[in-house]
Amino acid sequence: MAKFFEGTDEQWDELEAPHDFSGAVLQSSAWSRVQEARGNVVARIVDADGAPSLWVLLPIALLIRVWYCPKGPCTMPVADEWKSITQLLQHRAHASVLRIEPPNKFSLQHGTLNFKRRRDISPAHSFITDIGMEHDELFKTFHEKTRYNIRVAAKHGVVARRLTREEAERRADEILALFADTGGRHGIVATPAADMRALFSACDVWIAVHSGRTVAAALLIGFGSTMTYLHGASDYASRAYMAPYALHWAAMQDAARRGFKKYDWWGISPEAAQETHRLAGVTRFKLGFGGTRVASPGTFDAGIDRVRFALYTLVRRIKRP
Repeated sequence: MAKFFEGTDEQWDELEAPHDFSGAVLQSSAWSRVQEARGNVVARIVDADGAPSLWVLLPIALLIRVWYCPKGPCTMPVADEWKSITQLLQHRAHASVLRIEPPNKFSLQHGTLNFKRRRDISPAHSFITDIGMEHDELFKTFHEKTRYNIRVAAKHGVVARRLTREEAERRADEILALFADTGGRHGIVATPAADMRALFSACDVWIAVHSGRTVAAALLIGFGSTMTYLHGASDYASRAYMAPYALHWAAMQDAARRGFKKYDWWGISPEAAQETHRLAGVTRFKLGFGGTRVASPGTFDAGIDRVRFALYTLVRRIKRP
């Protein structure tokens, strides 16, 4: 029977560590703290076999809440375990929907739960660069254009570095403004500033500077053997300086020195997508660093309160949760 986890953060991460897939960091204790800093209720559960799953309670609309398992469960429970997990979650806080993002294919029907595909919350398609090699050898694996742009950035004097916690906090407004500007330029709904600030305590905050100005920034988070690139921003007026290339090349080398083996680019267009796909440009940039495409089934919902789930389905048609 499933139960709430009562151990330490270190013990939780030891349970999660063997699950080395793209996005596994969203099941880590660090991500739990990010969600709590955002004011969300978090539940950590282990099933009868000891498999862990981290759940976050998300308010969607009036009377509608979702228990969301970001990039999980790592191991899909059997039908009886689903009943036990659902009871635990509902005891912690009542919700209308279970939302999951398992790393592997699974059966959509689990007892009374009938999971249905919905638009992705976390990326279903990503790209992994192997950074577990000498820097010179890694550089050679990049696309020729990527290597050229890294050299262009160096020629223009672009300097990239990882900020200390104190520096990141002091420069938060400047960095968040750059993120907001980048999101607006690409037609992306900006993550609220308070939610972005919650990431600062868990993430590595990187900036690239040209002539004293911050012209690119990125938030990265490490877990297990993987450093994951969550958010990025750049100054459009400074695009000729190729600052994002310098930033990621520096971040890769730094991650490798700290023992990470993989660099997860966190979100690309599907392999068969057209050039008109909203992530086409971002995907070209990421693929230039070389690596391997990875894919997961995506995001799925199941109703646990029939009436409110019907209302939730209606709300989904009006706005994206």
